[in-house]
Parts: sequence; C-alpha cells; structure tokens
Amino acid sequence: MANALITDSIIAKEALMIVENNLSITRLINRRYEKKFAQDGKKINDTLTIRYPVRVTGRSGEEMIIEDIEEQSVQLKIDQIEGQDLSFSNVDLTLAVDDFRARYLDTSCAMIANKIDRYMTSRYVDVPNFAGTPGTVPSALTHYFTAGVTMSDYGVPPGDRSMVVSPRMQADIVSALQGLFQAAAAIAEQYKTGTMGHVIGFDWYPDQNIRVHTVGALGGTPLVNGAGQSGATLVTDGWTATTGAVAAGDIIDAAGANGINPQSRDSTGNRRTYTVTAAATANGAGAMTINISPSIVLSGAYQNVSAAPTNDGAIRIFGHASTYAATDTRQGLAFHKEWMTAAFVDLDLPQGMAMSARAKSNKLGLSIRIVKGFDIKTNKELCRLDVLFGAKQMYGDFACRVVS
Repeated sequence: MANALITDSIIAKEALMIVENNLSITRLINRRYEKKFAQDGKKINDTLTIRYPVRVTGRSGEEMIIEDIEEQSVQLKIDQIEGQDLSFSNVDLTLAVDDFRARYLDTSCAMIANKIDRYMTSRYVDVPNFAGTPGTVPSALTHYFTAGVTMSDYGVPPGDRSMVVSPRMQADIVSALQGLFQAAAAIAEQYKTGTMGHVIGFDWYPDQNIRVHTVGALGGTPLVNGAGQSGATLVTDGWTATTGAVAAGDIIDAAGANGINPQSRDSTGNRRTYTVTAAATANGAGAMTINISPSIVLSGAYQNVSAAPTNDGAIRIFGHASTYAATDTRQGLAFHKEWMTAAFVDLDLPQGMAMSARAKSNKLGLSIRIVKGFDIKTNKELCRLDVLFGAKQMYGDFACRVVS
C-alpha cells in the first residue's frame, strides 16, 4: 500500500519535536512572558516592556519616612529568527514519515536548536560576575562553589539554579568528584551518563555551545581616573598608549567599590565587578572611558556599591591588571531561572503560498512555522522552517560565569 502524502502539518509537527528535544539552556530560563505576545502571528521586532519589581530601602523606628518609588523596566524584543531551507521532490513526499524525517529533518532541525542555544549562551557577555581562572579548566569544586556564593551574596534565591558547562569542564569535574558526597545510585548514574546531576545546589548540564571569550589586549597599569564616579561608564587611565584595550564581555573591577547585598545592604567584602559592554582602546595619553554594566549606583534603593571607585585605584580585568591579555576562555554559566527571559512566538502565516502551517509545543511554548512552495523550473518543493524568538537578561547578578 502506498504511503500517504506527507503534509505541511506533519512536517511542522515532526520538526517541532526534533527542535524541542535538542534544546539545552533554553529549557532552563524564564519563559513566563510569552503569553503577553498575541498568538495570532507576529513579526520580527515586536517588543514587550517588562517592569521590574520595585526596590525600596525600608525604615527602622516608629516615625514614617516616605520613600519615593523608582520604577525600572527592560524591553524584551523579538529580534531573532533561526531557520533552515530545504528542497525535495514530490516523490520524497510519499516517503514514510520516519524516512522523511531521517533524510531531511533530523539534521536540519538539530541545527536550528543548536543555533537557538548558541544565541542563549552568547549572552554570557551580559553577566558581570565570574569565578575561576581564564585559560584553566576547573578540576575541583572550589570555583563552582564560589559561583554559588557570589550569587547568594547578591540575594539570589537558593532554588532553580543551573550550571551549564562545556563538555571538557564536565569531564574534568566528574572525574575529580567520583563518589564525593554522593549516594551509590548517584555515583552509578554519573558513570552511566557522564553527567553530574544535582550537586552543590545546582542542576548540572553539558552544552557544546558554551562560548569562548577572548580577553582584550589589556596593557599598562590601568587606574581609576577621577573620584566619585557613577553611572554606566568608568573613566580610567594608565593603559598602554594607543594599544591598551578591553573587549566587550571582559569583566573588570575597581579598588574601593565593593558590592553590596540588595536585601541587607551589607558589603559583600569583595569588589563589585562589571562586564564591559563595548570594546574600547586607550588614546595616545593612555586614557580610556569604559562602558560597563551594571551602572555604578552610589545611593538609594538601587545602590549596588559600598562607595565610589577610588581615584587612582587599581583596575583589574578578570582579577588581574594584565595577566590574561588575549587569553581564550570558555564561559560556563551558573544561573538562576530568573536570570534571563525568552519568548518564542508564532510567526505570521504568509498568504499566497502553496502551503503553510505552524506547530506549537504546549510544554516549552516553542513555535515553528513551515512555508512551502513549488519551483516549476526544477520541479522541486521549496520549504523553509522558521523559529522566531527574543531573549533578554533580567537580573545580571542572578548569574555568574565560571571561566575555564
């Protein structure tokens, strides 16, 4: 008996299943704002403004102190589209579904999922905190513990924490921790799957898409240039003239400015760290203005440092002034679910095409669109698969890079 013709709906559903099953970090982040986008078809660059919970300082004592409320928000922009384009003959549409999937969909849809996850891991550049040593793969729990401590210092809740690391990072730590504080069943699972499971407060996951960051050229003895600085830039000097440089995604700190816990308002005892948001190079006098995140806030409900950076205080990059210049370092990610939010939305179904369809996952909210037409010249069916989404960091301190 001949096979039934494979329809667009069948292709879309099969493609959705493959993409969904190949996602990694995307499964672990906040997705609750997806429902704010209408589900009747969206276009790229739709935007949702998300208001943060209000932060206040409170009071001690009986007398009222009226506090002005300052609201902050972030924009979640639907600006990423990943897809795959295919062509096949009418004969191929008579294949069994499993054969069609193996021939056309498995590799194509795994690539879409890979690119989605790769985008998510690229957002390491937004994370201002780190643990570990650039260029050295951690072989003990110390740096992973430090990542957890750093998150706790900045008020991150203990649950819903994930650790996403490169396969090499996972291999080294699993080997080093054979049986440590683990039940026999957990040890057996490590040997069977090569994974860590739940350790030191994190659920561990390997991801081949963990990105490699190249530290800037650095150079010189960088210093804070000016007292009382605040805001999203830091004025510095002491760099090697014309060649001293930082790269976007470098993490810097400055003497005199410790981080503070947002709840207790107590100093963490460690310097506040910032991620560099744009590459910068020193001028002929060795001066450089560096764009940073988070902004330095000296007072009020959103205060995040114990004091302004000290004038002529030392600047460090990944903990040292110049040690890690031009070092390639993988950026593992420890994070709470609320660190980043993502939304996958339904793409418009175009009119005038031979066929078009969508499939949507109720579990992940993932939506995939298929549009198919016919090329009369080549006698081929032309098919495109598309996934439209956006992602935005919500709380930078709800994550910590584990560098290696």
